[in-house]
Amino acid sequence: MKRSIIDTINRLEKQLSQVHFIVNSIEHKRATSSKTLRDWLIETEELLQKLRITEASKFATKRGELSAFIPKDLRNKKREQLQFCASLLTQSQEDLWNLYEGFQIKLENAKSLITQLLGVVYQTNQFKYNPSENFTLFLERIWSFCKQHPQLNGITMQITNLINKTDVLIIIGEEIDIESI
Repeated sequence: MKRSIIDTINRLEKQLSQVHFIVNSIEHKRATSSKTLRDWLIETEELLQKLRITEASKFATKRGELSAFIPKDLRNKKREQLQFCASLLTQSQEDLWNLYEGFQIKLENAKSLITQLLGVVYQTNQFKYNPSENFTLFLERIWSFCKQHPQLNGITMQITNLINKTDVLIIIGEEIDIESI
């Protein structure tokens, strides 16, 4: 079963939002900066493993680099370590951002296709929303109609190649204009 892209994006956003705390730690030259970075790398790696995203290995490698770092100049050990942490954080943030962007593009493509579907649904005049009806069931009826309609089947296949059914229903629910139905 395909994982929720919306959930994946939310989790990646949470990880990205923690970067500024690590930067603050490095900027204030805290002795715990490398531990804070290491903990974030572990957390990010574990998240990506749970999501079955192969880029988890990049974060494991960066964690390995951090643990194997040996400063060249022992007199400036702390400064060298902070510089190394900052550099490693930059690389890690870029890797995570690229992953995030990829999922965002998929989601935006799916939203665009769903908007096209809804345009056709509005024209069919097949649906009227009754406020006493379960909204989720209403959305599922629309999705089922689109999947079974011969002219819309191609678009629904493209959508399901991008996102799972739960995400489809969430997006339809967000994008639908009840007044146009």
